[in-house]
Amino acid sequence: MLSRIRDRVFNQTFDIFEIGSFRRLWSSAVLFSMGQWLDRTIVGWLVLDMTGSAFLTGLVWAVRFCPNLVFGPVMGVISDRYPRGRTLSINAGVRAIAMLVTGILFFAGQESLLALLILALIGGTSTTLQMAVLQPLAAEVVGDSRLSNGVTITSLGQRAVGAIGALLGGVLLATISPAWIFVFAALPLLGSAGVFLTVSPNFSKEMKVSSFLSDMLEGLDVIRGRRAVLVLLVLMAFTEMFGFSFNGFLPVVAEDLLRIGPEGLGLLTSATAVGGFFGVLGLTLYHGAIRRGLLLLGIIASFGVLEIALGISNNLGVSWMLLACLGAMGALVDSLQWILLQTAVPPEMRGRVMGWWNVAIGCGWIGTIILGIIADTYGIQTSLSMAGAILLLVAFSGLTISSQVRRI
Repeated sequence: MLSRIRDRVFNQTFDIFEIGSFRRLWSSAVLFSMGQWLDRTIVGWLVLDMTGSAFLTGLVWAVRFCPNLVFGPVMGVISDRYPRGRTLSINAGVRAIAMLVTGILFFAGQESLLALLILALIGGTSTTLQMAVLQPLAAEVVGDSRLSNGVTITSLGQRAVGAIGALLGGVLLATISPAWIFVFAALPLLGSAGVFLTVSPNFSKEMKVSSFLSDMLEGLDVIRGRRAVLVLLVLMAFTEMFGFSFNGFLPVVAEDLLRIGPEGLGLLTSATAVGGFFGVLGLTLYHGAIRRGLLLLGIIASFGVLEIALGISNNLGVSWMLLACLGAMGALVDSLQWILLQTAVPPEMRGRVMGWWNVAIGCGWIGTIILGIIADTYGIQTSLSMAGAILLLVAFSGLTISSQVRRI
């Protein structure tokens, strides 16, 4: 009987691949994620190798956040106005070109911190647009009845390939020149650009005739009218500032705490992707009765505890397990936020609201700058422990103050 129940749950979860447009969407998202994780793994290490500074290494992560804060609402309007498959195709193509240009600079011996910061800025802008467009497109392709499955299964594939990309990035850093790594990272992005062109929803969009500003303000009005959504965005902002920012300091953890090389950095980075995969898989198969808002607050608290433990650990195996758990918590936070936001707003407004969600993510650079200064002054252990303590305070505040979240 248990096997029949398991098979039924599995089939109900993964039969979404019977939809042809979703298969193409999933494939293109996975290819994009491969290029993205290669980028994330190699650029931080190259900056640390060039400068030896924890602050500048964290600055790369901060630069990736800035487009969310500045362009998030604009990207949301673009998502609602223009064909989403074509938009994602152009986005992946531009990012691939940026990787190739950076590779050419390295081939020519013109590598510099500025070039890597510009690449991080382009990558951050690309990720901002992708986040604003991909999830609403998935909702269009699969329909509201399969929205949760569509979001989580897409995230599942991205996390799985992320582990491969992170490991591969570490191996490539140790074996070939950075110039060739940038060329290699551009290939899945180019493949993603091609496949995204074939993805289309089951209906056509009407072209908007209103201004970008009015559309952005319309999205803000939707958020103001739904207090639970506003609270979710505030929670996300603090989680980005003092939770996800640990990713920007993984090269410092690898070099200063664990004394391991680029292969070790690839191993550490892969841990977050592996953990993310199992976190999203658990959420995909979970059909429990706990309110998602309470679940979210519990996950944020766990995030804080794990971050404090990471700052204390000086053992590779323990640190890998902690990062895998952090990856799981991060994936659960992302997925729960996506699902809750997508279900709380009308379909025609989803892109604009996701644009403001990107603004919340963009606040992450504030935490990265603060934690980078603390890491350079007092050490990475102090920086991570302080970040974890702040997350615990945020989760406790959300639990005791905001009934809006507890009731979601």
